[in-house]
This record gives sequence, C-alpha cells and structure tokens, in this order.
Amino acid sequence: MSDFGTQLKQARENRGISLRQIATSTKISVVALEALERGDFSRLPGGIFSRAFVRSYALEVGLNPDDVVAQFLVELGAAAPAEDDTPRPDVTDDDRAFLERQRKAGLALRIGLAVLALVIIASVVAWQMTRGAAPTRPPATDNSTPPASDSSTPPVSAAASADAGTPPAAEPAPLTGDGLRIEIIALDNCWLQATTDGARVPARVLVRGERQTLEARREVVLSLGSAGAVTWSINGRAARSLGRVGEVRSVTISSANATEFLQPPDAHPTPIASATTRP
Repeated sequence: MSDFGTQLKQARENRGISLRQIATSTKISVVALEALERGDFSRLPGGIFSRAFVRSYALEVGLNPDDVVAQFLVELGAAAPAEDDTPRPDVTDDDRAFLERQRKAGLALRIGLAVLALVIIASVVAWQMTRGAAPTRPPATDNSTPPASDSSTPPVSAAASADAGTPPAAEPAPLTGDGLRIEIIALDNCWLQATTDGARVPARVLVRGERQTLEARREVVLSLGSAGAVTWSINGRAARSLGRVGEVRSVTISSANATEFLQPPDAHPTPIASATTRP
C-alpha cells in the first residue's frame, strides 16, 4: 500500500466511515475505492474520471480536495497538463452516471447564478425608475406649506367691477359689531388654510356641504385651493366670490376692508348647484 493510499484510508477510518458508505454517497464502485486506497492506480479509470474519483473521496473523508488531487497526480506521475481523457474499459456505468451528475450540477449552478444576476439588475433598475418618478400632485393634507398667494390681484371693489357707462352698484353698508365672524360653506371639495389674529388654523380639506367658521378681533388671512368652490359670509352677510373653480387665492379680511368683500345689496348669491368641478 502506497503512502498516498495509506493517508486516504487513515483519514476515512478516523471519521469512522466504511468504503460501502462512500460508495453509496458518491456512486463510485467499491472496487475502484479499494484500488485507490491500495495505490493501485491501474484499476482506476484514466483522465478526468480518476481526478473526479479522488476529489469526491477527499470530500467524504474531510480532506482538502485540491491538495489530494495534486498529490494524486504526483503519485501517478502525470503532472503534465496533457492527459488521455479516454475512459478505460473497467469504468462502470455507476462511474459514468456520477460524472454526468457532476456535469449537470455544474451547469445548473451556472444557470442559477445567471438568473440571479438578471433579477438583481432588474430590481436595481426598477428601484431607480421609481425613485426618479415625480409625484403628480402634492398631498391634499400637507399642512407644512401654504398655497401660493395671489397677492398681485387685490379684491375687486364694486366701483372697479362696474362698466364705464353703467352706474356702480350700491355699496354695502358698513359692518356693525365688534370682531369678525367668517363662515365658509364648501360647494365642492376645497383645500383651506387660515390664520386668525396671527394664530394659524390647521389646514384641511372641506368636503362638499361642510362648513368652517373663523372668528377674530382684528383680521383673518384666508387661503383657498379653489376659490370658486366655496360660498362665504362675513358677520352673517353674504360675501362676493373670490375667484374661479381651481383658482388659488389668499386674502386678508379686517374690520377696515371687510365691506369690500361683501356682495352688493342687489347681487344674486352664487347657487350651490353651479359648483360641480373638483379642484
């Protein structure tokens, strides 16, 4: 028995494994395993078959397969890369089946790694596309940013709205009583934010038919996401429309300028049924 075969047999016995157990797990014939432990390499198939047997044996007994194969090639005297890979006549069907399973396992592993790489690439691309997509509209309940103030358009007075050749409508009488009481009724869903005497009122979305009452002693700053989607009053008196449906407006109402927002006595109030477009 050669030193190489003795080392293999000793490693197997140290692990308490029989040749029959190795033959069952590797599908290598017991005859070939016995020849390997005796160092009788003439009983082994040639080329890649022998190296595959030695590698499988080393894995079963807990040895480094690369080191064992290298030592086997030295013992065999075939360290040169060129070898005859033609199997010898004593190669069994089990031996060929073993090598075929190894070939298929290697192919399946390469295919699995390729599929995994494609899945990872597709996931990264999808994540980047999702991250770069801009939202179509800001959330309706975002309280952190007030709507843009249309400060360039002052409230329209009765005198300014009258045609040049038509006498202006009668001005509303001054408001009476202390303070301001503004009541807003939603004709359709509308975003609203306000401050009363400098105190911010939480922003919200008024649902159609819902009311919001604001009270202040000095002034009310009112911001609407759709000026034409509400009807409102000041101290119980009907106020004029602040704009069109979908138009963002921000106005300041105080005791000094409140009458400028009131409807003239002969004006017709805006019917609720006319506001049907959502902001």
